[in-house]
Amino acid sequence: MRMNAIRFVIGAAVLAGALAACEAETTGPLVPPDLEALDAESVVYTLRTVLTRNGVREALVEADTAYFFSDSTVVLLRGRVRLTAYDEESGTLKATVRSQRGRLNTSNNAMVAWGEASLELADGRVVQSPEIHYAPERNQIWSDTTSVLRDADGSVLEGTSFTSDLDFTNLRVQNPRSRGGVIRFE
Repeated sequence: MRMNAIRFVIGAAVLAGALAACEAETTGPLVPPDLEALDAESVVYTLRTVLTRNGVREALVEADTAYFFSDSTVVLLRGRVRLTAYDEESGTLKATVRSQRGRLNTSNNAMVAWGEASLELADGRVVQSPEIHYAPERNQIWSDTTSVLRDADGSVLEGTSFTSDLDFTNLRVQNPRSRGGVIRFE
């Protein structure tokens, strides 16, 4: 008998809590205002898309969320944005761009990554910048703002911007200054 009384009290408490929750009034939209202002026709969660040129894989783009617009070739990317670039002939990894946000132009596969953007090269070098531009039709990746190059050997080179070809054989930091380590000039 005592067990039934305990079950009744617990059941009544759960029911009272559920009814109280039903009466709670929401005071505003559940979507953050900046997202509500976007007039996206489609929203894709966990985006993963392959970028190709002439049928050959050139990059893989991933993001937590992607916003598509019917009147535009631009896709806005949010949350753990990553572009992985591949060598078109061998298929091997060349570099990875990571950021918090991005903008992908689907007409030419160009992408702008911003928000703690980094470029991680297959040889161990890393470039960090607030914004990184990827333009495969120009065979170029660059940033027009402060950039830090960390070499695999630990040396650090800071500059006002950087530019490179997509083979990363011609990576240049503008107005460079060293922050320790040995700088190699090859």
